[in-house]
Amino acid sequence: MPLSARPQQNPPGSRTGALKDPAHSPIFAASLTAICALVVVTARIWFSTEVDAVASSSGVIAAISFAHGMTLFVILGRDRITMPGLFMASSAAIVGVSGLLVIPDPSFIVGSHPEASLNTALFCSTLTQVGIGLFCLRTDTTGRPDEVVLPIHCVRWALGAGFVTLTATVFLGDRLGVLSDGFGSSAILLICIAMLLSPRGLKNPWNNVTIAGALLVYPTTIISGTGRLRAIALILAAVYILFLRYGRQWLKVVGVFLAPLILAVLGVWRREYETSLSGEHGSDTGLSSMFVGIGNFGSLIHDFDLGGLPTLGASLLSPLRAALPDGLAPDWIPDAIGYQLAALTDPQLYGTGFSTVATVYGDLWWNFGVLGLVIGVPLLAVMLDRIDSWTIRSYRRSVKGPRDLLFLVFFAALLGGVGDIVWSGFHTWIVRMYARIAALIVLWLLTFYVPRRIIPQFVSFQQGEENPLADREESSVKKIRPRRGGTPSGPETWGIRRKFWNHSSLTAPEDYAESAEPHRAERYPRLYTSASADSLGGRRRRKVQYVKFSTVAGPR
Repeated sequence: MPLSARPQQNPPGSRTGALKDPAHSPIFAASLTAICALVVVTARIWFSTEVDAVASSSGVIAAISFAHGMTLFVILGRDRITMPGLFMASSAAIVGVSGLLVIPDPSFIVGSHPEASLNTALFCSTLTQVGIGLFCLRTDTTGRPDEVVLPIHCVRWALGAGFVTLTATVFLGDRLGVLSDGFGSSAILLICIAMLLSPRGLKNPWNNVTIAGALLVYPTTIISGTGRLRAIALILAAVYILFLRYGRQWLKVVGVFLAPLILAVLGVWRREYETSLSGEHGSDTGLSSMFVGIGNFGSLIHDFDLGGLPTLGASLLSPLRAALPDGLAPDWIPDAIGYQLAALTDPQLYGTGFSTVATVYGDLWWNFGVLGLVIGVPLLAVMLDRIDSWTIRSYRRSVKGPRDLLFLVFFAALLGGVGDIVWSGFHTWIVRMYARIAALIVLWLLTFYVPRRIIPQFVSFQQGEENPLADREESSVKKIRPRRGGTPSGPETWGIRRKFWNHSSLTAPEDYAESAEPHRAERYPRLYTSASADSLGGRRRRKVQYVKFSTVAGPR
């Protein structure tokens, strides 16, 4: 009998996997936040008193951003990966590493003093990151949950639906347009999750081969060299599920040390792609699109110094324009922030479809100025924590059937796009989810071809006792008659015990046999009803059993 989850003994009312270690104590959270904030503020004051120290000040702030983000990535969730932890790691790369790369040559930043604008952008971004980290440390109370194993019929459905969708996506190619990325990534993620949560999981070598092959199809066939963040989003979603079942904290430490190598590989990938297009536009690192965001944030700060005004949240409505067909979007919905930023950073390309980014911190600044960064600290922390909690909940419920499994795919894809949030703000993150949601809707329609299983639910109760569930659900009471003249061997008490006859339930073998007995009696009455005492030679008679039957929708 396959198990759907491993039981865990917890005190009543306690949260599963609650973290109780010094790294999550209020003293540690306050100390880490205070130290990082003190160093950042000191570096800023150092630059203010000595203008020639701007490069050194920016370097210290960028280093704090990287160290703080990676530290929280390892700490948050302990053995598992969390969305707040992924946000911190993304911020460490897009603010910390990018800042270190831009410091030698910030000339692309708009303004007469690009070094000063870059320093201000790093200062504001790092302080906001530290504040978000404080909230995330205080709300991080759930460790790695109980292991979940999908039923074999659910794994087979996921593999079949995933491979059919992926094959159709590759075959149709560009004819799907913008939906190609969403259908391909959703199908691949469905296959990976099915393999990771299958009964044997990574113990089966063919599962490992399937996961690696599916992930390789995405960059080589679906996106063909572009969209590194989309590939990273898919990988992060799969790794998140991997850590839910097999996670260890030391693996996260290994990931931190591998981060520079991963960035270098991404840079080579981008440089080769640019060279294949023109042969002359490849950058030295191939990471220009990554570090341009922190530089454009500096350009925004310079524009506000000259009298620019915030949009008061208008640009947050831009995803609505992307969801509407061309020509139907009302004029009061603005274009995405990337197109509006082009007028400031690259005026010669404005109106040609060119767009750029300014990080999530620049997005908050663009909408509400300094107040946006202050408000964004608790709002981002709550959003990250809620999405992470919903993903854990859908992970626990995924054993119920394909439809619940698709909810897990949705939240994993939403969570994996955290790099899009840090890199460009909310517009790109939301708009890229449109195509993935469309693919999940199509896959959801395929679940109607899965037979709906009805599982009998029964509770034994004493003869003549009132049925407390009669007012809540339709049921019928059927009596399994004993041999003639038989008397009950003992009274039955009303069930505080409620049994579900389910091959994937978490009952012990003896509980399973006891709960299945009344169902067998109803299904095979000849084996359980008696003949006369004379014909059976006075054999021991069975007692009277009253069994209440109702139907419960089974896993779909």
